[in-house]
Amino acid sequence: MLSRVCMTARPTRISPRFGSGNLHRLRWSRQFYTRHVKDEVTSELGKEPVMSIITPFATQEQTAMLYLDNIFPLRMNTFDIRQLFFRNTRACLESRAHKAIPSQELAEGFHIKRMESRIKDGGAIIEFGFNSTAEQKSRIAKQIVQKIERHLEDHKTVASFNFQPVRAFLVKGEPFLEDIVSRFPTPKLRIEFINGEPVSVEKLYKHLRPYGRIYDIALYPNPHVSKDPARYAIVQFTRIRSATSARNCLHGHIIHGTRLNLLYERQLRSNVVREWLANHPKITVPVFAALVAGITYAVFDPIRVFCMTSKVTQRFNPEEYALYRWLRRETWARLMSTERSLASHQSIWEDDSEDIDKVNTWLRETPETFVIVTGPKGSGKSALVHEAVKDRRNKIIINCEELANSRSMTDVTTALAKQLGYFPVFTWVSSMSNLLETVVTATTGQKAGLSSSPDTQIKRILETAAVALRDVTPKERSKERHEDTSHLSIIETVKKWFVRDDGEEPSPEDVRGEIPIVVFDNFMYKETAFNSQLWTEMAEFAALLVENEVAHVVFVSSNVSVNKVLSRALPGKSFETIALSDAPPEISLSFVARQLGEDAVKSEGMHGIVSALGGRLTELELLVQKMKMGMDAETAFDDIVNRNVVEIRKYGFNEACEEDDHSLPWSPIQFWEIVKGLAERKSMNYDDLRWNVFFNGDDKPLRDMERAELITILHKEGRPNAIRPGKPVFYTVFDRLVTDDVFAASMEIESNTYLKKSAEQSIAKLEETILSLSHIYNGKPPREINTRITYLLGKVSSTQKLIESYETRITEAKQVVKNAWKDNSSE
Repeated sequence: MLSRVCMTARPTRISPRFGSGNLHRLRWSRQFYTRHVKDEVTSELGKEPVMSIITPFATQEQTAMLYLDNIFPLRMNTFDIRQLFFRNTRACLESRAHKAIPSQELAEGFHIKRMESRIKDGGAIIEFGFNSTAEQKSRIAKQIVQKIERHLEDHKTVASFNFQPVRAFLVKGEPFLEDIVSRFPTPKLRIEFINGEPVSVEKLYKHLRPYGRIYDIALYPNPHVSKDPARYAIVQFTRIRSATSARNCLHGHIIHGTRLNLLYERQLRSNVVREWLANHPKITVPVFAALVAGITYAVFDPIRVFCMTSKVTQRFNPEEYALYRWLRRETWARLMSTERSLASHQSIWEDDSEDIDKVNTWLRETPETFVIVTGPKGSGKSALVHEAVKDRRNKIIINCEELANSRSMTDVTTALAKQLGYFPVFTWVSSMSNLLETVVTATTGQKAGLSSSPDTQIKRILETAAVALRDVTPKERSKERHEDTSHLSIIETVKKWFVRDDGEEPSPEDVRGEIPIVVFDNFMYKETAFNSQLWTEMAEFAALLVENEVAHVVFVSSNVSVNKVLSRALPGKSFETIALSDAPPEISLSFVARQLGEDAVKSEGMHGIVSALGGRLTELELLVQKMKMGMDAETAFDDIVNRNVVEIRKYGFNEACEEDDHSLPWSPIQFWEIVKGLAERKSMNYDDLRWNVFFNGDDKPLRDMERAELITILHKEGRPNAIRPGKPVFYTVFDRLVTDDVFAASMEIESNTYLKKSAEQSIAKLEETILSLSHIYNGKPPREINTRITYLLGKVSSTQKLIESYETRITEAKQVVKNAWKDNSSE
């Protein structure tokens, strides 16, 4: 039987069955497989079919891949921490894959061979095996993936982290399994065309649309513009997961001989919102500035109000606590000398107790007007006010002298903020806002309103101070005492911890005693154009406090124009004023006796020295200091007088400055006229001096001299009446200047030269008038004109005599200067 079979299997027996036609058909079938089936399998599965001796129609194990999307969260950037909340283990991946793939329901011997997680892309690539012929491989692989998709849809399988459906796609290319650190999924894909003709937009759309909706497809270079063929395409999906699925399924896919390489395209285009903000600076810059100002107001203003309130209430001042005072008294005070503190305490005049009681009486009332303490320098104004308010808890003292001596407005802002407790303060904001204003104006052509000046910052500081003072007022604290504190912020709650509150309603006297006090010490210290705006703003701030009964305001000033400035800030109200003057000699002697002892006062010439210095505290303290250093009274007095002589010649006669660099608002000869008059008598007639030939009715130089504290103008019945020196010691100084022969002769030369020039100008005008009158009626003027000519000739004669006298004085003065000179080099 075996031999029969073998015999029938001989070639001679099968030749009729496989003739040339059959062999041709068999050869064509093999070529069809090689050309079409192999190409289709390669196109669909992305792998070269294995050629073996098995025929293409035989069933064998085939391999394909599918991509499961939405298995893990996407990783959008380096700092994306969502991956940390999900397990990324092999067991977890297998569990999710088996849950998504119904392996038991799939025929054809389906089984999972390998799994590869794609963490950044949020999915996984599953390699599976199945039984089919090579010809049916692509069709059966598609059917398997379609069954998996229906299973996912029927069971509504969704991811737990975003509640979006899990999807399955057949992998047609060769996935690029990379782990580049700087590459992250984006909705844009860059599709490069390798080794083939460019793929059209229609074909790209057909292959990419199953993965999700497409926003745009663009070929580069654009075939409609460029002569070169397109080398790549940019495809933008509406969702990132659509792009990740397309990249994992189509990378390496071949379309008509063209290989597709898919890469994520980085988002080079900036954010739309950021672009709009950058392109509309006229809107965005003011809005941004308003937001910054609002945030600053919300964050820093409560802190500033708290700090200023603490400054007013002396909350963090250890001097206000009895325990600290006791420790200092028992430790530090025992080791240090009390001479200094005693001297400062005794600097108050004995007769100032009345004024102190008067100030205390005004401060115990409801704030209605300003309290003004005026007087010359050294009259004890500041000491009087400090003594009056030393026992008041809620007070703040602003030293205006420090503000006036600042070199710039930025320094003024810093000093004012420090004195008021305004913290934090940003002085650089003004410069930065001006810089931004310049930039915006240069770019947009319009002002953005961002510029701010130091004056604006000063106003803001004063406004914040008004808010802080309002919080300290007894009315506000009584209101807060009855309010519910559950809605208060942390800062307000902490502030309440520091405010002492015993729960009892205070008496009216205690309420008025707790009203804050604001003291402007040395107000209008320097009245210059640089400081004028500062004094105006402070006066308006003080008026605001008084009008709203927030605080008492006390002004301490030696400037005679203080009432004028304050009247503009608080019109229609009279001020409570205390005008201090020099103390009488008896009180001055009593002060020196307290400082040096009774024996020093009884010494010879001491009464005359104290009388010459007058009741000016600064000179008396300077005398006491020099005598404590070992000087005798005469030497100390001469040193004080000589120093004042130098100052008078420097600032009164402008000897320290060049004419081009600095000019005084008065002339040296005008001041010399006052020096001569006050050297002869105690005071001068104001109106007589004003209409003097050197002033000609102009009182501005006199006012300027008063501001410079060279003279003091006394008033009577509301008008200027007399002129006295700015300090009592100036009597001695003026006498020294007049008795200085060389200096007096030099000033007389200058004064008489001025008078001579003025007289010569007057004669020139008279001569011109006489000449014009004499030509009337051809040299024969009428009797009335002759009378006028005669009068003018008389004036010419008298003026000529004055000129001669001026020349005589000039000659005499020059002779004095000449005779007084000695050649010290020959000695």
